[in-house]
Amino acid sequence: MAKGGGAREGGALKTAVIVAGGLALAWVTVETAFRPFLDRLRGAVSRKTDPASDPDQEEAPAAAAPEAEEEKAPAPEERTAPPAPAVVEEKVEEKVAELEEKVEEAAADKAE
Repeated sequence: MAKGGGAREGGALKTAVIVAGGLALAWVTVETAFRPFLDRLRGAVSRKTDPASDPDQEEAPAAAAPEAEEEKAPAPEERTAPPAPAVVEEKVEEKVAELEEKVEEAAADKAE
């Protein structure tokens, strides 16, 4: 009977290791899949449990809003419409002419 008990102990150990590995893998998967939500949740919890803050004092978001607006960088200018196709065609033609000149110069240098 001693032989059967030894085999069961090894099997129990294997099972425990497999279960622990599966739980660790599941935990890593959940952390990865829900990272944005968990980060926001953890941030909110840390703000609520900050020992330096006084929970009896309420922050006045309306009073802080004008100051925040002054510190903001100026808004980027509105995007302009893309250039007209005629303008683009002219630029393409200019580039093509430049490249053809370079090819001709290279061919002339190679022939010499």
